[in-house]
Amino acid sequence: MQHEFGIYGGESGIYVLPLLHRLEEPLFTVLHTVLQEPSHIQKLIIQEIAARSAKVIVMSRRGIEFLIAIYGITPDKIQYIEHGVPDLEAPAINPLNKVLPFRNHKVLLTFGLLSRNKGLETVIQALPKIVERHPDVMYVILGKTHPTILRTSGEEYRDSLKRLAVRLHVDKHLTFINKFVSEEELMNYLSAAHSYVTPYLNEAQITSGTLSYAVGAGAAVVSTPYWHAQELLADNRGRLFPFKDATVLPIPY
Repeated sequence: MQHEFGIYGGESGIYVLPLLHRLEEPLFTVLHTVLQEPSHIQKLIIQEIAARSAKVIVMSRRGIEFLIAIYGITPDKIQYIEHGVPDLEAPAINPLNKVLPFRNHKVLLTFGLLSRNKGLETVIQALPKIVERHPDVMYVILGKTHPTILRTSGEEYRDSLKRLAVRLHVDKHLTFINKFVSEEELMNYLSAAHSYVTPYLNEAQITSGTLSYAVGAGAAVVSTPYWHAQELLADNRGRLFPFKDATVLPIPY
């Protein structure tokens, strides 16, 4: 079972528990979120999932620490497996290098579902100084708006980012590609970009699939220091900058 609190219905996804009680086959659960400060219900849900699972799988060392110290789960019940990435090679000739917005630009790339917790405005706020030093820079945001956000707020966040870019006079250095892409296409985007950026707004993100994909593709990564980034980018595997701080965003040219 792939577990995330928001997908199973009821408060914090509590409706999944009756299903688990009816299972007769061994259950292996991958926990995509392990909260440091869970609500009472969230803590009970994770404890019950662990009790019903042969193994609970986490994708970061911090997740193991939390499960033991906060949720009281025994170490023998926990399995650590890194977030998977596609086993793909970058193309010898990347078709994106011949087309806009990649042609003749140094591209900063972010991909994934858009929502306000992604902190994309931080990169846009940093663009004026970056463009001053590197006039050929282009910030490419690849991905559709999160379906839940789209139902409740439409494209309000995307539109606000566009207005911010206009106000800062960097709208010609910002490109939105509003679509999902296949893993093969994603490898093209990651290998064509100069740097990959994850500017999330707070540290409480224990797993980031987009970050794993970027590192797996060999991209140069710049990130805020959320939990998974601290772990995955340790030992100079990437560059970190403070949350919401557009003044020190390090672009490794």
